[in-house]
Amino acid sequence: MNNTIQVRIDGWIQGLPAETSWPKIFQVPRYLRELNEEAYEPTIISIGPYHRQKDHLKAMETHKVRFLKDLLQRRNENSAQRYVEAMTDMKERARKCYSESLVISDEEFLETMVLDGCFIVELIHKIKEGSCQQDSILNVSQIFTNIVKDLILVENQLPFFVLWEFLGNAFEDRFRCIDVIIGFFEVMMPGLTVRLTYDENSIKKVKHLLDLLRTNWIPSDDTMHECKNVQEMKFIRSATELREAGIKFRRGKGRNLFDIKFENGTLYIPALNLEDHTERLYCNIVACEQFADDGSPEYLTKYITVMDCLIDTGKDVELLFHKGIMHHWLGTDEAAAKIFNRLGTEVIVDRSNFFYAKLFNDVNRHYYNPWNKRVASLRHNYFNTPWALISFLAASFLLLLTLLQTTFTVFPRS
Repeated sequence: MNNTIQVRIDGWIQGLPAETSWPKIFQVPRYLRELNEEAYEPTIISIGPYHRQKDHLKAMETHKVRFLKDLLQRRNENSAQRYVEAMTDMKERARKCYSESLVISDEEFLETMVLDGCFIVELIHKIKEGSCQQDSILNVSQIFTNIVKDLILVENQLPFFVLWEFLGNAFEDRFRCIDVIIGFFEVMMPGLTVRLTYDENSIKKVKHLLDLLRTNWIPSDDTMHECKNVQEMKFIRSATELREAGIKFRRGKGRNLFDIKFENGTLYIPALNLEDHTERLYCNIVACEQFADDGSPEYLTKYITVMDCLIDTGKDVELLFHKGIMHHWLGTDEAAAKIFNRLGTEVIVDRSNFFYAKLFNDVNRHYYNPWNKRVASLRHNYFNTPWALISFLAASFLLLLTLLQTTFTVFPRS
């Protein structure tokens, strides 16, 4: 029996591939999906092999062929031969970007890559030329919006080198397409993106379309410089609790979402608009960050950690709304709070490399100072309105007059 077990285990060892790595385009682990299944599921179009067989997505397959036809006609070509040949050369490399458990024939894989890649390329062209309104499906706002939302799903991606090759076949200057892509998707990204400059070497580091957007959505240099050499960190309290300790909230002046600052007892937070697609976007970018195999910074993960600390309930959302920091169209403040509560459950924070650590320490130093709490309580209970302050000053003045009168009565001038 022992010999049989040994042979079986040795067979497993010998059957391992030479190198096992996490796929660049991965399937979201079950424990994340269970928190918000819809955030990772395409609603109208499949891109890549993971969702290609789902019935509710098959209606778009005909439109993929039509987009390929538009691309070929625009290039005065009558065959997809060079795209098929280019993809054949990239097939093995592209397959390694997906899960090893993926079951798909080489022929079906090639077909999927060519149709989906050319669809995205032609979509970029229509966006670039402003001709989406002339297309039979893109001019339907709900369809167009759902296509855009599906293109930012982590499971709905193509390797970027495939898109880059196809863009080179379809455009004279494919680097201009980078600005088109980022500029178009920028409307979905809360806060300002930072346009990076790419060359033939740096573009090779981009994993897929979502990764391109993620790597252009980063903090300013000032925010990142503040976090060096901070060894310890403790999470901060909710917004309403911090207010009770006298901490003020103001809308940050900048448009960069990550540039949160704490100065002179005031927490400055850039404005955030929560829309119906925001949680979907956040979930997929966080998944990219949490499972990146290249050590890239987890900017959104860290931002969500801050917001999850600040927002526990709808009362915290209400406070931030009245300060001009947060706006949403989700029905209730509780619904907005639950977005960050769910997202906070998904993230694992590396405290040793947390660029808000200094901010957390400064906020906590203020919060746990008993003098600050007493002053804040005094203001909240006795000086919360202008009339309360006037009444206090009047009472103090009368008390002073009474003391002076008593003093002169007891100790009259000789």
